[in-house]
Amino acid sequence: MGFLNSQVRKGFLIGLGIPAAILGFVFLRFDAIEKVVSLNMLTGLIALAVLPNALFFFLALRKKNEAFAYGVLSSCILWALLTFGVKLFG
Repeated sequence: MGFLNSQVRKGFLIGLGIPAAILGFVFLRFDAIEKVVSLNMLTGLIALAVLPNALFFFLALRKKNEAFAYGVLSSCILWALLTFGVKLFG
């Protein structure tokens, strides 16, 4: 099961895209980027935006689509590293 499998790629892109869309919606709709950064709430907001990935992960496992679940899980790990980096350096 390589990373170039289409199901893995689809899961990875959905796992990256859904939280990015949620963060973009929150920042553009509420115009809250300055407030979120000044209150050090960015890492918590990123963590909340990644929660829908758990739904996609468990649905993929229930449907016996391990490759898609692997892609979603790898994107969650990438989001976790981003959150850690923001918390550590931000």
